[in-house]
Amino acid sequence: MGQTEFTLRPKLVLLLAVPLALVFLPTTAVVTTGMIPTLVALVIDGSSRRYLTITVGGLNLVGCAYFLHLLWSMPQGVSAVLLVLGSSYGWLCALIGAGCGWMLFLAMPSVVRSVAGAQAKIRLFRLNREMERMVEDWGPEVTTRSDAAGNR
Repeated sequence: MGQTEFTLRPKLVLLLAVPLALVFLPTTAVVTTGMIPTLVALVIDGSSRRYLTITVGGLNLVGCAYFLHLLWSMPQGVSAVLLVLGSSYGWLCALIGAGCGWMLFLAMPSVVRSVAGAQAKIRLFRLNREMERMVEDWGPEVTTRSDAAGNR
């Protein structure tokens, strides 16, 4: 039964997605064309979790919103698709969205490293403060290693 569910899902998605894509053909054509930078990120991304593709794809989709706004504000048809895709401002929005996704992906390791370093400093400060309290309560011999503890 588990194997049947695995093979049935992609077929079900295709069965539902293809007719919808054909019904909304102008929208499908515009989004597919506007999401080309995401396809490039998918090809380049070699990681198993596809962080680059997700980051670039999400912001590229936001950039394609301008295309969709233009398309949905005019009568639907192939001529509208060509007119919308001919908008240089729309391409600017889509490519800036994808570029912001790239910058976010490239900047995140530095941000995470800085946050982790700050958290480590805070933890070290708290441990030193706790050690000072223990020295006040128990005396300076708490900080030295005893012979019994050193032989373990």
